[in-house]
Amino acid sequence: MSGRSPDTPFLGGPDTLETTVVEHPFSFRDSQDKELNAQILEAVNRMGGAGEDAEDNYRRAVDELGKRAGEALGVIVAEYEALPEDRYLDRWSLVQLLSELRQPEAAAALNRIIASRIPAEKARGSHDDSTVTEEVIIRTTAVEGVVRLSADGVEEARKILLRHARNRTFSIRRASVQGLLETGDDADKRELRALLKERGEQGLLRIKRMDVSQVPQAIGGRFVVHPDVKREVPPPDLSGEKG
Repeated sequence: MSGRSPDTPFLGGPDTLETTVVEHPFSFRDSQDKELNAQILEAVNRMGGAGEDAEDNYRRAVDELGKRAGEALGVIVAEYEALPEDRYLDRWSLVQLLSELRQPEAAAALNRIIASRIPAEKARGSHDDSTVTEEVIIRTTAVEGVVRLSADGVEEARKILLRHARNRTFSIRRASVQGLLETGDDADKRELRALLKERGEQGLLRIKRMDVSQVPQAIGGRFVVHPDVKREVPPPDLSGEKG
């Protein structure tokens, strides 16, 4: 029996929601190796795990894939390039996986990702979402992959970091500068300082990455008073009794 009154206007069909269930977001069109594909999927899935064992499970999956890192590299790059632009999380996951595998041959692919054009903002009416931010996160994750290669002594990685110290996007410039300062040799650092001086951006040299545990924390309760304030500031009246 319908709960709708017979005199209720009904101008169109009822609202419906159609869903499509897919096993995973990747096509693996360029790979017929089902075992390798499964290992890539396992590492990506473990990346978003939760619980006490999540990190151990993720590291185990990455270590297992690392045994075939050379073969996995081409498959991961092909999957990244085949994904639609708006699959931000899936694209980021593959870039993070490239970073984790630390293959010197990945330097060129990571550089292409960093250097690729950032599309115009597609969420202009939103206060919470930004497609440009998603794109920048993907590229700074690629920079982190290059930094790891630089730390491993890959010369091409250091050249990439120096190149992107002049990238048009500030977050990419900053990450590249920090990475080269941490992993470059003396010659790299001299060239970097000369470049930043020429561009008037020496301030980037003073930005340091800190572990979250080393960041000074606010002292106080709900109402924090700046240490320069000598008198105690009473909390605001929230009762509504005062006019």
